[in-house]
Amino acid sequence: MGVVAGRLGSMTTLTRMDEGSRHRQFEDQFQRQLRNRARALIGGVLPADRVLIESMPDGVDTVRATLARLERYDRDLLERLPGTQSSQLRFQRRVLGGLFSRDVARVRAQVLAPLEALLTERPPAPVGREQVLDALARYELLPRRERPSAAVFASPTGFTPEALALVGAPGGVNVILVSPRDDGGWDVQVPSGLRRTPWARLLEFESLDDRLARLQYHLEKSAALLDSRGLSLAHVAEKLGLPRPQTEELLRRACRADSRLMTVVEEGQVYVCRSPLGEESHAMSIWSRIRRWLRLKPTAAQRVRELTGQRRSLEQQRYELDRRIAEQEAQEREALAQGATARSDAERKQVAGRLMRVRRDLRRVRSQATVFTQQIDILGTHIHNLTLAEQGRRTELPSGDELARQAAEAEQVVSELAANAELAAGIEVGAPTPAMEAEEAAILAEFEQVAQHAAQTKAATAGPAEEREPAAAARAVPPAKPSAEKAGPEPG
Repeated sequence: MGVVAGRLGSMTTLTRMDEGSRHRQFEDQFQRQLRNRARALIGGVLPADRVLIESMPDGVDTVRATLARLERYDRDLLERLPGTQSSQLRFQRRVLGGLFSRDVARVRAQVLAPLEALLTERPPAPVGREQVLDALARYELLPRRERPSAAVFASPTGFTPEALALVGAPGGVNVILVSPRDDGGWDVQVPSGLRRTPWARLLEFESLDDRLARLQYHLEKSAALLDSRGLSLAHVAEKLGLPRPQTEELLRRACRADSRLMTVVEEGQVYVCRSPLGEESHAMSIWSRIRRWLRLKPTAAQRVRELTGQRRSLEQQRYELDRRIAEQEAQEREALAQGATARSDAERKQVAGRLMRVRRDLRRVRSQATVFTQQIDILGTHIHNLTLAEQGRRTELPSGDELARQAAEAEQVVSELAANAELAAGIEVGAPTPAMEAEEAAILAEFEQVAQHAAQTKAATAGPAEEREPAAAARAVPPAKPSAEKAGPEPG
């Protein structure tokens, strides 16, 4: 039992250390990206000429106060816990031709870690309102000229709704909350007043490639919907956590990068879906426009894309009908249950009349869904056949005559190689020269001399021992007792 308890305690300590390591890694990443972003925007986007990055004691003091409150006095523990890093970014601008510099903005950055949960081995929870207010209270004690214009707080576990409500609240310091997303992005809550200024670019940690990678992740995660009725722009924007204009621009870029992706506008809504066959190249799309202007027959890829758009529309309509069918089937089950428990004929007649209407509508909706299903099956089969034919056309394969000719050439080459190999084995020159024979005889004579010397040495060392062994053996054997046959008669 003691061994098991020790192992469980070690596993608990290891889990706590892993959680703390994850929080410290997030803290390092957040501070590094904020600093790199500030340096990259200086002299261009931001109205500042340089940035001074200073380490502040806010984080260390917060962790030290928490340890003192919990009566945990351990210097090593202070170094292992997250939340000890805190920095101040002073953005300055030159005035009077560069003779002086004045601060145009002060930004404090700190990670708010769930220290009590990590110390008491509880699962970490999102950061609450009180913890954010405690971090802001430190700035109220500073002189007015040293107070930050914005405070950026990050949390690897996110923030509660009450804490998020502090963003945009009236006060002297603008509160910005940053937390990681499950898909690898960043969830940044910025006050509306700062969102329209260049300073909002400071918190854009993701590059365009990172956002495209996240978009591809969500599209592949919903591949079934992408290949059927498609994904709406609002749904994709919600998954990415980005505004709709930015999401639409990402979709346009993704469609240009992957010719199978396509956008469809229906009733004012933008949908993205995927065709099983894409265009061969971008130049092909220009030629496709020329063919359309000349009213020529569309290519197989164009035809597949058009059919895919039609199938997406049918899939969407069938999905809406399936929801109506589910609702009406629920009404039918409810009416059946009410009719079975009705206590009077009048109540049963009312339920029967409602059930008749529900079943009549249900038959009509099911008929419409059947029509859509058949149309989708026909389009799907046609798209499949066109895709197979086009893929077979795009892949150039050798003909039968070419295959036979190449096989004959290969067989001839193999036969010539075999004949040359046999000829080389027959005419190989392997006879030794007289000098080689003399050298070999000298080596063999040397081997014989070494062997004779070893035998003589062995005989000289083993001779005296062999002479002493018989005498010792004779002394070791006891004299034999006389047998009963040779013994004399016993005395009577």
